[in-house]
Amino acid sequence: CVWVILPVVAAAQEPASPTTVAVNDTVNTQKVLLRFAFETGETLRYETQQQVIQKAVAPAGAKVDSSTVKQTRLFKVGEVTEEGVAQVSMQFEHVRMELQSDNQPVEVFDTSMKVADVPTKFRAAASKLKRPAPTFVLRTDGTPVSDEGVEQIPEGGQAGFMMPLPKEPVAVGETWKVQMQPEVRIAEGIMRTISLLRTYRLKEIDDDLATSTFATSVVSKVRSPAIKAQLLQATPKGPIRFSVKTGRVSKREMTFDRSVIGAIGPNTLLSATGTTVETLLPAGDSQPAVSAR
Repeated sequence: CVWVILPVVAAAQEPASPTTVAVNDTVNTQKVLLRFAFETGETLRYETQQQVIQKAVAPAGAKVDSSTVKQTRLFKVGEVTEEGVAQVSMQFEHVRMELQSDNQPVEVFDTSMKVADVPTKFRAAASKLKRPAPTFVLRTDGTPVSDEGVEQIPEGGQAGFMMPLPKEPVAVGETWKVQMQPEVRIAEGIMRTISLLRTYRLKEIDDDLATSTFATSVVSKVRSPAIKAQLLQATPKGPIRFSVKTGRVSKREMTFDRSVIGAIGPNTLLSATGTTVETLLPAGDSQPAVSAR
């Protein structure tokens, strides 16, 4: 799922433990325990729609690139332990990508295309889609978090709908926080680890549905415009709707809108805006998975 932007957002704060709580006495103090739940043999179908617009402005002129990606992924649950830890394999059911630079014609890739009809710039992505389906290990408390409060993405990756959940029950208005440590390139063969802080807040509970919001800030001091440019899409924000009864994310929305001055040279401006919506589809018949072809 390389085309899906991962969530993150902004507000410079000091790193905190993954279950730091800020209680608002004026809100409902009913607490709820948020936990994922998986059943052996079930299949979850998530549809993701993403739109990204990137604009580069320089003394010589401006260039605008826009992309749209729509994909449906199938997550098949295999063995589930007594503790609720599940083995889940992922396959692409359908993918469609559209790219456009300035006023040039839109270039399109769809997994229904014949190999010979795939545009050159999409062939590498098309090839990756046909690789064997990856297998993830999913826990009831979501993405693992270290004792230092750092989110730990499993070596084999993780399902896009997963997120770290608080260790204890939370009430409306309470928050939990985790750190993220992505790497950025500072020179050929030289990488730097950047610290981000992601904050989740339980916004409301409506019957079975718990709605949280998330936001992430860049904690590390970053002065280089080139590094800032690599983080343009690293700080989205938005709501997450979680079904307490079924134990899964039903919908997640992510948006970002950032600009960097001097990212591609003196007197330049690089900006990026984007929206991603991931939705759990109703159970039902599905199409043959791309990864299985």
